[in-house]
Amino acid sequence: MSDKIHTIDKKRILTLTITERCNLNCIYCYEHEKSSAQMSFETAKTIIDSELKNLDKYEYQIDFFGGEPFENFELMEQIVDYTLNNYRGYYHFFVTTNGTLVHDRIKKWLIKHKNEVSVGLSFDGIKEAQDINRSNSFDQIDLDFFLKYYPEQPIKMTISEQSLPYLADSIKFLTEKGFTITCNLAYMVDWLSDNNASVLQKQLNALIDYYIKNPEEKKCSMFDFRLELLSHPEPNEETYRKYCGCGTHMACYDKNGNKYPCQLFSPLSAGDKAVLSSDFKVGTKIEKNALPDKCAKCYYLRICQICLGSNYLSTGNIYKIDEERCKLYKIIYKANAKLKALEWNNKTLKTEDEQGLLRAIINIQNL
Repeated sequence: MSDKIHTIDKKRILTLTITERCNLNCIYCYEHEKSSAQMSFETAKTIIDSELKNLDKYEYQIDFFGGEPFENFELMEQIVDYTLNNYRGYYHFFVTTNGTLVHDRIKKWLIKHKNEVSVGLSFDGIKEAQDINRSNSFDQIDLDFFLKYYPEQPIKMTISEQSLPYLADSIKFLTEKGFTITCNLAYMVDWLSDNNASVLQKQLNALIDYYIKNPEEKKCSMFDFRLELLSHPEPNEETYRKYCGCGTHMACYDKNGNKYPCQLFSPLSAGDKAVLSSDFKVGTKIEKNALPDKCAKCYYLRICQICLGSNYLSTGNIYKIDEERCKLYKIIYKANAKLKALEWNNKTLKTEDEQGLLRAIINIQNL
């Protein structure tokens, strides 16, 4: 991999589904078509050769995905060795893992390749939450290894209905260990229970208290929404920015080398309703008139992290969000406003657009 300073401003993310096998059975997993199938080296080599011929135009992040990608560690080794030996340019490897197989030989290999390979741990919090969500795996994972070698890489926490009552304690636990946390409500699960809203509100209030008492601690992504964007609508705004690079600068390859907009549209997740990249016609902007009317007129649209893949899996329409998740995220947006208002009152608020943020807070409180 080249160590030259690169000036490329176009990034491509390639997700290689190197195995459909996983050693856990997470309660919220959206991959309903898992099997023992694995990608071959010849298929991976064909993908790498096809994509990296454009190294003069793009910078690449090559993601290893599954299933649990370390279930096919041998292929991961082969791909990294082949790419490093045959291509010069700016690219980096990334592994999304549940962490249970990261021991012994895999640890040694990761340490050896720490400049080329980064690792993102999916981990759901305190023992009660992790074990409920992720097959009693808390004690199988060396958290200190990930913190030592990937200190800047956020942990990815997924919140299920069952782990929701442990949300605040889980965030505190991981924060105080030194992790940055990206968290989201699970896709493709039933959030219909009326109790979820009150439990979520209670957990968010506990986190607000924690952040007010500990202003130096880095907030989880659930409290990192840019509310000030809500106070600056574009005149006659007819489009909004797509939240991710799905189908534009992202691509997911399945075990056979077929190309999809992201992993949620691949057969592993979507089964026989999978959508190839060649059939996905969405650019970097989304037309408002493509959205349901209530979404197009929603005050929160500019910060709504609409996931086209999860919409497709849950409602059959890439633009139609699951109603129950929508209700819960509105609670999260209001909690953001509450925290920002308390920070402003305590003179610990940090933003370049204080007036815009305050206008947004007032509007949210009046909704």
